[in-house]
Amino acid sequence: LLFQILGAVILGFGIWILADKTSFIAVLQMSSPSLKTGAYILIGVGALTMLMGFLGCLGAVNEIRCLLGLYFTCLMIILLAQIAAALVIYFQKEKLKAELSDIVVDLIENYDPLDEEKRNLQDAWDYVQTQVSCVG
Repeated sequence: LLFQILGAVILGFGIWILADKTSFIAVLQMSSPSLKTGAYILIGVGALTMLMGFLGCLGAVNEIRCLLGLYFTCLMIILLAQIAAALVIYFQKEKLKAELSDIVVDLIENYDPLDEEKRNLQDAWDYVQTQVSCVG
């Protein structure tokens, strides 16, 4: 049950990143394809974790060894993937920080309230500035 709840939280967080259009996440999402990819990865991992939690519960209740073995194997794979992702993020954090900094600087330098193509992006940036009491 715990894995189903945690899977639902991860799944919800991934969906929130894709659906949120009014916060700083929207600014980064429109400018950085890696954030959108990360959101899809979160959705996939969350759905897989929920499925594995269900199979584990089903295997434990009905005492089906095959499902319990599949549950254990998939959880080990998920654990190894999470460790690998954490290591990649840790060793690439300077590159990620530079990419996000470039996105924000480019948005600030090219800010034009009359440009309709970038209207959503600029509205999101205006929202962020309002929330943090920045007069930009």
